[in-house]
Amino acid sequence: MARIAVVAGETSGDIHAGNLVSRLLEMRPELEVTAIGGDRLEKAGARILSRYSEISAMGIFEVAEKLPALRRAKKTMLALFRENPPDLFLPVDFGGFNLMLAREAKKARVPVIYFIPPKAWAWGSSRIEKVRGCCDHLLAILPFEEDFWRKNGVSCDYVGSPVLDHLQKRSFSPEPDLIGLLPGSRKSEITRIWPHLLEAARIISRERKVRFAVPLAEGLDRRLLSYGNAKGLSLEICEGRAQEVMERSRVCLVASGTATLECALVGTPMVVVYRANPVSLLIARRFITTPFVALPNLIAGREIVPELVQKPAEETALAALEILDEGEKREAMQRGLETVRERIGEPGASERAARIILQRMGLAPVGG
Repeated sequence: MARIAVVAGETSGDIHAGNLVSRLLEMRPELEVTAIGGDRLEKAGARILSRYSEISAMGIFEVAEKLPALRRAKKTMLALFRENPPDLFLPVDFGGFNLMLAREAKKARVPVIYFIPPKAWAWGSSRIEKVRGCCDHLLAILPFEEDFWRKNGVSCDYVGSPVLDHLQKRSFSPEPDLIGLLPGSRKSEITRIWPHLLEAARIISRERKVRFAVPLAEGLDRRLLSYGNAKGLSLEICEGRAQEVMERSRVCLVASGTATLECALVGTPMVVVYRANPVSLLIARRFITTPFVALPNLIAGREIVPELVQKPAEETALAALEILDEGEKREAMQRGLETVRERIGEPGASERAARIILQRMGLAPVGG
């Protein structure tokens, strides 16, 4: 019986890994999958060694707070590689931690196929060398990554965006007075960005009669958003219904991350917000080589949505007001979002990734 070890360190990774494992087990039901992950991986059929919520973090100081849990997770995986090595290690996103585990897997002679590989095109040559040294193959989800990695001597296939695999057929029409607030899926991220989005919402409310909706990621406490009710805003909390909020909203204010791509694929104009600990941001700026942080802009190769990095709430509010009504800015953004949709391609990333994995393991699909 072939065995696969998976590590997904955050909500989006758990979703995408869960979809991939579901496809793998449909094609080869006898596969044994163990994982560090969450509910999606467990529901897909993986045996969970520990929960990603214990190790998920963003930024230098947030990672420092999670160090004890990260060490425990590392110890768990190293013991697995040493005592009962799987036939494949399948890291999913979560670059810093998973690259370290990939090196250890390589030492234990466990093949490594990385799904959603580190964004070395943003961080420069040091990460390229690390990936080249420990990964046998990459399964990329951004259209420009395949060419980038192959030019740098790393075996890679673009499988498409897994975001398309979990987006449902559109069910809602935009409401002219609704603005979506998407503060992210990590507790630390919400704590940092939510007050900024609410301040921007208050400023917008002084200018226009609007309502606001926020999707609360699965597993998060509604009390994280209680500050919003105290502000007296018309705020609707939609638990686990991010796509609904994106579809219903005239404009979305979105924390930088996967949600920006989801919003682009839904076709909703947006303002992208990035906020980090000032020291973390200062250090990151010394190493990041890409001119953009928002996925739609990276995919388009130009700025099609505004990126407000560490900017005041007044600028966020103004950027939203500028695209709330019909006009050249809104129309140009919608044309740009359509470009992103075309470049992403068709659904089926999990299917394509699963077939490549089985092929590289020497296994033929027998179902699915």
